[in-house]
Amino acid sequence: MKNVRFKIFSIVVISVLSWSCNTLEINPVNVLSDDQIYSSSVGVNASLQSMYMQLPIGTFSSHYNGIVTGPYQHLNFGMSSIFIGESQLMPLRASNQNVQLYGQYFQWWNYVSIRYCNLGIQGLKANYDKFGSQKDTYNHWLGEAYFCRAYNYYAMVRSFGGVPIVKSPNSYTAYPDLASLEIPRNTEKEVVDFIASDLDSAMLLMGANELESGRANKYIAANLKARVMLFAACEAKKGLVQLNGLVGIPATDSKDYYKKAYSAAQFAVNNGGKYKLYRKLDNGTYMGKVKNFEQLFIDETSSNTERMLIVKFDAGVGSAHCWDENQRPRGYTQTADPCGELAATMEWVELFDDVDGNPGKLNIGDPTNPVRYSNVVDLFAKAQPRLRASVLLPGVQFPGSSNPADIYEIRKGIYESYPNGKLYTATNFTDKYNGMTIQGKCGIGNVNTADNGFIVWKYQNPSGTGSYWSSYQDWIESRYAEVLLNKAEAAVNIIGETVDGKVVTMQDALDPINDIRSRAGTTPLTTINEAKVINERRCELAFENLIVWDMKRLRMLDEVLQNKTFSSLYPYYVENEGKYIFMKKERTELKYRVDPKDYYAPIPASAIQKNPKLLPNNPGY
Repeated sequence: MKNVRFKIFSIVVISVLSWSCNTLEINPVNVLSDDQIYSSSVGVNASLQSMYMQLPIGTFSSHYNGIVTGPYQHLNFGMSSIFIGESQLMPLRASNQNVQLYGQYFQWWNYVSIRYCNLGIQGLKANYDKFGSQKDTYNHWLGEAYFCRAYNYYAMVRSFGGVPIVKSPNSYTAYPDLASLEIPRNTEKEVVDFIASDLDSAMLLMGANELESGRANKYIAANLKARVMLFAACEAKKGLVQLNGLVGIPATDSKDYYKKAYSAAQFAVNNGGKYKLYRKLDNGTYMGKVKNFEQLFIDETSSNTERMLIVKFDAGVGSAHCWDENQRPRGYTQTADPCGELAATMEWVELFDDVDGNPGKLNIGDPTNPVRYSNVVDLFAKAQPRLRASVLLPGVQFPGSSNPADIYEIRKGIYESYPNGKLYTATNFTDKYNGMTIQGKCGIGNVNTADNGFIVWKYQNPSGTGSYWSSYQDWIESRYAEVLLNKAEAAVNIIGETVDGKVVTMQDALDPINDIRSRAGTTPLTTINEAKVINERRCELAFENLIVWDMKRLRMLDEVLQNKTFSSLYPYYVENEGKYIFMKKERTELKYRVDPKDYYAPIPASAIQKNPKLLPNNPGY
């Protein structure tokens, strides 16, 4: 999609230059004035497209060494979920290594993107009179420019804390003394408040409907504001103010930011029915709920009212990614390359309540007395539908297949008898014992397959081919479920406080959570606290590149990750009994480390070289 946007921008440039060359006074052909770009709807839209192109949105191959923003998304083994215990890598990608979420991972420092936004804001304001008959559209454009600037600054402040606030498109050609362009860092609080101001402007100026798919409207801006205000509230509540406020926010500001988050989330809730939870296929049955949550991420029709801000991938414009090829299990792709790259950890799977609202701990017994099951899938008889739609559970019928015998078949091995019989394992997909393939169709034991039964299925297209560059699912950067979760998290922290003339009650936190849990296929909660809200976020928003930032702002890395290992679930067949048993396998070769300094990224050395006033660097660097 983004290569097409560049072509559109190029056409605009050529068209404008062609017009200027037909006048008597010919301007330089390699320079476009603000009037030339911002005096027509074509030029404005081209400018806005360039802003959206540069938004730091991590999609299907978001990588720890930098957000992948190109049109072709390839490998996904650098995604954030592997650094926070959500998922684990296949053996090919991980062996005998420590896992650490370093501060610089997923960071974003880019003032070029911000300059594009500043140029747009300045250019639009200078050409206000050119759009007398398009005031609503003009206002929406200006609101989009504010939104894009806010998004960029949010990506920076969540990584670095305080950064320089630049409001104008400064150019070195206008400054004989380049030192005057060296701007010191603002405090983290000042940056957060600046973002809030930009988003207030965006909410005021934009209309309810986006002008094009993949662009923003007032409710999308409101959800981003709620996201940023929750970040600020947590920074104040759980972080430390250091370097005279360059990092950290005073604790006394926490409640005020929670109130602002609640207000913004409620604004997005009051959207006149434009956005609501996706329930198109939810017919009340178990499998109806499974298919409904699965389709949420691949239904791109207007009936999917949950999608808010999206990144478009489209076969018609040559924009594709490889999520299906990377994530489909062995036997369901068209290549022999690594498949099922990411598999959920057993610990993450057990975050989910079952359909009766009971804790989701898997009933496998222990190695001395494992529970026997006639079929692998029987272990998951009461698994929450949302869980079953988010990951492939061992033994389930393969999604999209109408053949009941077409199951996701995995085994770690076959015992002649348990516990004293011989164990047969394999590293290939052909070895058999008594006519049964040892690994099963999809296997555990080959380095090119997942070392777990829980392959991440979210965003998978059941009708996909599983070949390279054949996936066109859009990436959903924000959706209505997050709006509800943001409202609940803010509410649970300010019960009894007054926001926008209304006293916040426990019900204001419970109702949005239970709306989500109803769709998920589990029971409603009767009481609520912050821990329950965060657990719901971790279940609902997993593998969407959001939870890593939740864990940072909530200062959860030490609790969840420090010196921890995560586990795989191994199914074994016991041949003489005709039963399955399960073993929890601790992935000791993958040990997680946390350094407190990693809650912030270091200011890039290249930036400091250009601007020494960025010093001091963040604590620990």
